[in-house]
Amino acid sequence: MERTDNMLRMLRTNYIASQDEILDFPWQQHVAHLATGKVLQTNPVTDYREALYVLLLSKDNDSSVFTNIVRARENARSVQDYITKELWQNLNDYYHLVRSPQTEKIIREDDPVTAMDLLLREGILFYGTVDITMYRGEGYAFLNLGKYLERAIQVLDIVEMRVRTMDASANEAVHWKYLLYSLSGYEFHTKEYKNALQAGDVMNQVFLNTRFPHSIMYCLLQIERYFNRLDSLSLPESFKEIKFLLGKAINELRYHSDEIQETQQIERLTALARERVLTVSGKLATYYFGYS
Repeated sequence: MERTDNMLRMLRTNYIASQDEILDFPWQQHVAHLATGKVLQTNPVTDYREALYVLLLSKDNDSSVFTNIVRARENARSVQDYITKELWQNLNDYYHLVRSPQTEKIIREDDPVTAMDLLLREGILFYGTVDITMYRGEGYAFLNLGKYLERAIQVLDIVEMRVRTMDASANEAVHWKYLLYSLSGYEFHTKEYKNALQAGDVMNQVFLNTRFPHSIMYCLLQIERYFNRLDSLSLPESFKEIKFLLGKAINELRYHSDEIQETQQIERLTALARERVLTVSGKLATYYFGYS
């Protein structure tokens, strides 16, 4: 669900950007970066509508919004005794919306933003339903661990894609603006930072600002918060190792806080943060879910 929310916001922003820019928008590049599965064996996309269909609704794309929602619903079905009936109903509604012929028609023929806004609204309802109905037990802790791990990875992906496309344009401020829109952070930036859009301020917000809910630091602190709730349920050595890895990731991010001004510095910090988040995710999978 977190992956879906981030993808929808990014695609919505990129679609609007593609309508504003004179140069051809690299939709094929986005499909190649975001799509997986059989869809990549087909011919390259030719226009934005085809790209949006592949990324939003294609059943042959293992990473599409459609696939994400179907899998989230199936996961919820398998643990239906541990979630609320309101949450199950919300996921059902989302499932039927993403399968609706009307949703496909809007994306293929009308204004795609309308369809993406409808899908985003269902995601917001999902987060609200979790917040006000779910029992604050072990399941809630794991749900939030997954959410913030996924959010951190998605934010790093969005930063990486945006920095990669900056090479072709001299107007960095526009790229920073679209990056913040993708993370629902532009309004926050105008209130928190008084200067014009600058790389240092934008990266400070995206990587370090603990008041911004899509920053990497915020995600890591939330992961630490919910992981601490598993202390009494964990083997001491497993808990201690992951606790150490989380502390290391947080401290390293703070240590490199002054090194995010230039593109190469941003790329290095993005790679470092990704490595640390994936390490924590891998250890959680091994110790708590039995995955090797």
